[in-house]
Amino acid sequence: MSDTPDQDERARRLHDKCLIADFSPHGEPIPHTPRTAAAMAAGLERGGLPAALGALWDEYLREIEEDGDAYTRRREEVARGGVDSLQVTLGAIEMSMHDWDAGLRDAARWRRRAAIGGDVEVCETPAALRAAREAGRVGVMLGLQDTLQIGSDLRRLEMLRDLGVRVVQLTYNRRNLVGDGCTEPHQSGLSRFGVELVRELNELGIVVDVSHCGDGTTMEAIDVSARPIAFTHTACRALYDHPRAKTDEQLRALAERDGYVGIVAVPFFLKAAGAGIPDAVAHVAHAAEIVGIENVGIGTDWGFWTTDWPAELRPATLRALGGAGGFRPEDGLELGIGLGPFVEWGDRLHLTRGLLDGGFSDAEIAGLLGENWLCFLERF
Repeated sequence: MSDTPDQDERARRLHDKCLIADFSPHGEPIPHTPRTAAAMAAGLERGGLPAALGALWDEYLREIEEDGDAYTRRREEVARGGVDSLQVTLGAIEMSMHDWDAGLRDAARWRRRAAIGGDVEVCETPAALRAAREAGRVGVMLGLQDTLQIGSDLRRLEMLRDLGVRVVQLTYNRRNLVGDGCTEPHQSGLSRFGVELVRELNELGIVVDVSHCGDGTTMEAIDVSARPIAFTHTACRALYDHPRAKTDEQLRALAERDGYVGIVAVPFFLKAAGAGIPDAVAHVAHAAEIVGIENVGIGTDWGFWTTDWPAELRPATLRALGGAGGFRPEDGLELGIGLGPFVEWGDRLHLTRGLLDGGFSDAEIAGLLGENWLCFLERF
């Protein structure tokens, strides 16, 4: 933020007053303490990256259960970011978003996290998210980022609904039984199974998300869905031609169905090089021009691109993202790169200040920070 005290104070007031919602696959910051580091190292030796990540989180939960000071430090760090509502991804903790069992383990982890200390609550409705904020808790809504977890068994969707899952992304980057991900070389639309799955999600009241979906799958999902759908964490291809971004045609189609767009804060999805907060704000402004500012928000996709990711996990992380994750070398995937001054979880105030610098009003910023997402869930 530049040295303008009045604007800084205005940004701080807005940040403290507004409900702040985000898409963050791993949820709160991944902790690195002597205990979690030892558990992670043992897991890495025992079973590679998934085992290391699972061990890290399981030890983290034990540590904050057993050590009041550790819990207080974590609560203060999470609170510093100001986030009130999070949509998280089952399976992401182990970077195994295609794995049914990993998703179940994550569902159990979030329930266990919610039982520790009273600062987190797993929420299934927008009303519950609002109530959690009023009670001083972070509301966590569970989601998936790939339907590979359900295989060909649509009955698993009802099981997920009963576990609290309220958002399902149809594909990650690669092709699955439902449709094509955004990095597939040949793009088609929904499969017949995919059409069935979208209709079942509609029946169950689960939001259809197409953030990582390819062009044909995105357009056909919008057309098939009887309910509004979401691009929870994406960017605008008109500003940067990246496969993870959505075209103006897709944004217009979404707008016609009263959908929702969340803009990422991942630099290599926003610009070829040197992306900063003004670039994210430009994507917000472009999306707002097409779908209406009341249908736009922030979905940072905060995760492995931060600077504190353990060095011993970096090679395995990049291999996993390029293998099962479906990212290609030309997609520009990097680790350890922040968005200008937004590097750590607690730096989120810089995004609010960036929206102010972008010329948005206080009421518009309140919507962008979180109110628009909850309003989407309420009308969904």
